[in-house]
Amino acid sequence: MKKFIIVILAIVALMPMRSMNADWAYSFVVYSGDIYEISDDELIPSNDIDKKIGQVTRYSDHEGTYSGNFSNIYPKGTPYYSIKNIDPKEIIAIKTHEAEFVKAINKGQYANGQLESKTIWISILGPLIIVLLIIWIMKRKKSVR
Repeated sequence: MKKFIIVILAIVALMPMRSMNADWAYSFVVYSGDIYEISDDELIPSNDIDKKIGQVTRYSDHEGTYSGNFSNIYPKGTPYYSIKNIDPKEIIAIKTHEAEFVKAINKGQYANGQLESKTIWISILGPLIIVLLIIWIMKRKKSVR
């Protein structure tokens, strides 16, 4: 019976963690470590666009911690632009169609990006520690017999 419990614990520990669909508070992009809320109803005229400053490097509609220029709405490759006479630390433009740009307003630092490396270590070390603990218990029981 104890071996059965140990095997079940080992299987549970080695199962991949599933992410859930996110319930985002708003549509956003992350640029240069900051999160920018998309203002769908505020378009920026193409003659106000300055230069390309980046692009979406990762898209996901699943909860998680991501680094880089991440978005929960736009696909990988969607370009970001600066706006003439506006600091990109305040507002940027996201190119949604051939000549359509939406305003994205800086809401501060994207904290989840800092958690990605910690999450990776936890997801690796947690199951590893459980497996090592199970192996140690099994060896200990064999030496007692």
